[in-house]
Amino acid sequence: MLHSQDLRLSDSHELASAAEGGQLSAALLIDDEIVRYGMEWRTDGSAAILKFAPEIEQRFEADTRVERSRELRLTIAFGIGFYLLTGVTDFVLVPDVGASAQGIKALVAALIVIPVLFVARLPPRVREIIATFVAILAITSLATIANSSSAPLAPFSFVTAALALIYANTTFPLQFRYAVVCSAACCGVMSLELYLNSEIGTALSCMLAFQTLVGGTFSLITSYRIERSTRLSYLLSSREGLRLQMLAAERERLTALSNTDELTGLVNRRHFDRESAAALSSSTNAGKDVALLFIDVDHFKRYNDHYGHHAGDGCLRAVASAISEALRGTDTMAARYGGEEFAILLLDVTQAESQMIADRVCRSVSARSLQHLNRKDSLNLVTISVGVACGSIGGGITLDGLIESADIALYAAKRGGRNRVQFNLAQAAA
Repeated sequence: MLHSQDLRLSDSHELASAAEGGQLSAALLIDDEIVRYGMEWRTDGSAAILKFAPEIEQRFEADTRVERSRELRLTIAFGIGFYLLTGVTDFVLVPDVGASAQGIKALVAALIVIPVLFVARLPPRVREIIATFVAILAITSLATIANSSSAPLAPFSFVTAALALIYANTTFPLQFRYAVVCSAACCGVMSLELYLNSEIGTALSCMLAFQTLVGGTFSLITSYRIERSTRLSYLLSSREGLRLQMLAAERERLTALSNTDELTGLVNRRHFDRESAAALSSSTNAGKDVALLFIDVDHFKRYNDHYGHHAGDGCLRAVASAISEALRGTDTMAARYGGEEFAILLLDVTQAESQMIADRVCRSVSARSLQHLNRKDSLNLVTISVGVACGSIGGGITLDGLIESADIALYAAKRGGRNRVQFNLAQAAA
């Protein structure tokens, strides 16, 4: 079946140009970010900043939001499992508070589960703040449990909290700036608890605090590199995606241009012939009625001679616009066929319907009231003559046959006085 054609393509060209302009702007911003990310932070401090330009940052969040939410749900769930499994070590390291430790962990785990259920619906900043709070809550609770025990092996329980901090920074992973906040808060709380715990010697407290600080620092370096790599990968993939989109848009634009008559905006003869031949040979259209309207601007040579070729071009554009307006809302294809000739292919329409459409096209052109004072008759307006060939698809009907039949009808319309519609009744009966 013949698909609806865009009779005048200038609007679509403007929209395509605007869309392409937006893509180009985004591509340039992305290129700038890639250049910045490729710099050494020692030569340009901005290269170390893990934040895009505002427009790219918004795109980044929009494009990665679903994946980030899914990642947080998965790693939080895995983290809860790790958090609860540390209860096994509690009965070895802090047996005197083992039962209460399990109660604390159960309560904390329950509190952590609640935001997990809604993480996908939260704004980005709120989502990351809650993730950071969850990490701080879990880590500090482990440190508090270790600090509340007087068992001989209780200091080693601080190692569990340090491992949880490393997990938050590298496996969760928290965004780097939030990982810094989490690390500072947790290291501060753990150092304070070690300092206040009189049962742990100063040397051991300092060693545990130092190990926690080193682990936190190393995990922050890893967090930074993970986020930087993620962001750079996003920039590179986005640039490639935009390039592909721009290439596709350019191909579409060039295809449209190659199929379009530059003067009128209608499809050109080559495209019309190709699409019409395909429609007539399609098995899905077999048996359907078809009509070909061949249109010629009356006394166009005399119009050019009188008003000049520039005015003649304006006349053809006005006629094309009138044809498009008359065909709006119909499943048709109109073309500038050459010079002052136009062609319209109608599918699945009866002879009466094609007569109605042809008359509407004639009236639409006349309604433009384009002055033509060099006619041989007394109309003094630009008009058209229409030849219509009708038939049924199948039985050997061809585009060449329809064109020949419509051309005969067109000349009959001109001999009959112009500004009229003439059917090739022999073709209609065939």
